Amino acid sequence: MRKIFSAIAIILGLAALVVGIGQRTIWAPPETLTASLAQAPAAAPVTLIEAGAGTVGGHPTEITINAEGKFTASLVRSADAQAWVGKAAHTTITGINAEETVLESTSETGEAEVPNPADADLFQATENADKTMTYRWTNPDEGSWTLLLAADGKAAAPTDITATWPGDTATPFSMPLIIAGSLLVIAGIALAAVRTAPRGGSGGGRRAAGHPDAPKTDTLTATPAPKGDQNTVAKIVATASVLALVLVPSAPALAAGTSPSPAESSTEDAEKVYPVVLQKQLERILGEASSSVAKADKSKNAKDLDDRTTGALKTLRGQNYELRNDDVKLDAPQAIDTSVIRSAAVPTDDGAHFPRSIMVVTAKDSEASTIPTALTLTQSGPRENYKIAFATPMLPGSTFPGIAVGDQSVKMLKDDAKDLAMTPKVALERLAGLMDNEKSKDADKFAKNAFLTLNAKDQNALVKANKDATITFKRNVNTKDTVVLATPDGGALVSGNFTATTTAKPKEDGGTIGMDATTSKIVGAKDTKKGIEITYGEPTLIYIPAAGSKDKVSVVAAEVITKGAKLL
Repeated sequence: MRKIFSAIAIILGLAALVVGIGQRTIWAPPETLTASLAQAPAAAPVTLIEAGAGTVGGHPTEITINAEGKFTASLVRSADAQAWVGKAAHTTITGINAEETVLESTSETGEAEVPNPADADLFQATENADKTMTYRWTNPDEGSWTLLLAADGKAAAPTDITATWPGDTATPFSMPLIIAGSLLVIAGIALAAVRTAPRGGSGGGRRAAGHPDAPKTDTLTATPAPKGDQNTVAKIVATASVLALVLVPSAPALAAGTSPSPAESSTEDAEKVYPVVLQKQLERILGEASSSVAKADKSKNAKDLDDRTTGALKTLRGQNYELRNDDVKLDAPQAIDTSVIRSAAVPTDDGAHFPRSIMVVTAKDSEASTIPTALTLTQSGPRENYKIAFATPMLPGSTFPGIAVGDQSVKMLKDDAKDLAMTPKVALERLAGLMDNEKSKDADKFAKNAFLTLNAKDQNALVKANKDATITFKRNVNTKDTVVLATPDGGALVSGNFTATTTAKPKEDGGTIGMDATTSKIVGAKDTKKGIEITYGEPTLIYIPAAGSKDKVSVVAAEVITKGAKLL
């Protein structure tokens, strides 16, 4: 039995040593793991990579993208990515199956072409690549983000994509197996070497005289057996065998776990709202828009306004170019300088459906004496860039709420929004009436400022200077140009646009109305016996306080721009 137990111990020990050493050598887990698509998807103009492919078991992945030519990779909020893709065919890589080292993906059929997404305003950042790119996932802000891949919008987007991450090279059972195996081998060898003494004496010797039955005096005393006899050693070997069997893993440990389910990772995001553009993104948009407008101002070509202007600003600036190109003596529009952002009302994505709008106050520097410009930019759809719809100098003494990008209280509102001192639509209509007639019944609802005072003064002077003419003033609100954003204090900023019409007619038949040089140049006549109608554009930004506030509606920015004139 002793030899049997010895053999068993040595065999188990050697087995444990082989497994323990093997886990660190021939069976060692790989240092890196790589996942790829199980099969190539159908060609599509867009490939989306979701954040689930950016990490595995808490480890960041290195995403390698290969293509046949040039392509772009754009980081964008996931909801906006879906809005930009729309009905186009696309492949979406949703995550990684770490056990099978496969990229999980879905494919959708649809339109075969999309616009070239390079440098689109919707994207937080875009990188250009030629044939290959290595990307490490980094979210620029909280929320869910997606990497959008495309070639030129017509060619197929890259789908040769792999994700690599560090493998779990830990072998926690290796050292215990080596130690246990060594002990078992030593115990087995020791057990084989142990020898025990015979039970009785073996020699003769003389009997003592007269005492025939006395014990032999030269018989050796038996050596006491060790405290751990054969049964004890057997128990030790058996216990060590069980220990070895327990420590031997049934299979190598997994290198990495699977990534959390989309439902788990998106639960918290669903409860938050995020700005539709980030600070760096806004700076890029403003820089590109202002440069585009500067180019148009230099060329005085209205077509150059198409890229980055819309609404009232595009119309009024284009008409200014046209009149000045006809040698009408008018001032050039004020340049738009976005060097310094003083305040930015950027709405959150909560209810920020398209068209989206943001309001920004910019200036050439931070000097207190510099008059800043209030801008309203509008994005008509996810595939469109932001365009400037409103750019007007702020009035002396006016204030624009100090708002930073990311303020969650800034939201897009409609012109019938409640919980304000009055709805934006009503406020603009009442302001139009007040500017037509300074004695309007609504005068006490608006804070006094230099613009309203000067407007009333000029209109009164025009009437007094033309006693033989009937002069009327009428303003209409161009409701399609109205943009409303909620402010942190519960109020709202409203950018609107009035078309102001000044009509002059002789009071008596045969009377004549003379015209200044500018108006004369526009209509091609020095006077008229029937009358004249002059139109102006008046882009205006107002602030409406919250309902219950004792503050009045105030005009923040405004200007008067000549649109044209015609004889009656």
